Amino acid sequence: MEIKVAKNAGYCFGVKRAIEMVEETLKKYEGNRVYSLGEIIHNPQVVERLKRRGLIVVRDIEDVEENSTVIISAHGRSEEDIARLKKKGCKIVNATCPYVRLPQSIIKKMSSEGYLVILLGDREHPEVKGLVSFAKGENIRVVNTNEDFSGLEADKVAVLAQTTQNREDFNKLVNSLLGRFTEIRIFDTICDATKIRQEEAIKLAQEVDLMIVIGGRNSANTKRLYELSTRYCKRVLHIETEKEIDRSIIADAERIGITAGASTPNDIIKAVVERIRG
Repeated sequence: MEIKVAKNAGYCFGVKRAIEMVEETLKKYEGNRVYSLGEIIHNPQVVERLKRRGLIVVRDIEDVEENSTVIISAHGRSEEDIARLKKKGCKIVNATCPYVRLPQSIIKKMSSEGYLVILLGDREHPEVKGLVSFAKGENIRVVNTNEDFSGLEADKVAVLAQTTQNREDFNKLVNSLLGRFTEIRIFDTICDATKIRQEEAIKLAQEVDLMIVIGGRNSANTKRLYELSTRYCKRVLHIETEKEIDRSIIADAERIGITAGASTPNDIIKAVVERIRG
């Protein structure tokens, strides 16, 4: 049996940066209440580890005590949420990924200049909800690749994507928009880490007879890796930890490919490899 692990599987820059910021904040304010507004990253195992160290994860600002310390997740939050936290006297540690801040600024600028912003993304994802808040008025529309734009009235549009979107889907969206509007501005906001991991997954999936994708089931970029892998490999497994692997799954596999989402720590990847070898 041959096991191939994608070179860039696991933590990306933005995730690593966010976790380091959480750990530094917990250490600095040890004994005090430190909140995370939403999960700092989309990996249940990492979030649980940080909770054991004292991080309090809440979904609503109403659950945050006044004058406390609040960490903004790597996915970012809306401008309204930041303003509400400041009004409560909270100290804000902004761990928003720099790659997410880029589309935030683009949306703010383009919508204020009268462009209709067309954003490829998952409507319910925290990153997308935050991005939408940066648009001026109603000048933004969140779409998928199967959207019908025939009835859309706009002279000029700006097109961009959630940072973890699939490049093939983004290209498909752009092609469907060409010729429909007087002016189209295209912004490539899919982050480099996402591009690299997707390219590696596509290549690896074509070389193996079983592909294993490791990462949180609530992780958008991990879901993209799984979806892409299924296009090029007949057997693809999405797991969170090594505990989900048993002998029956890998018994007849001669070549196994392994990749992992950008929120997956190296120790989980290593544990999966060791379990397969064992």
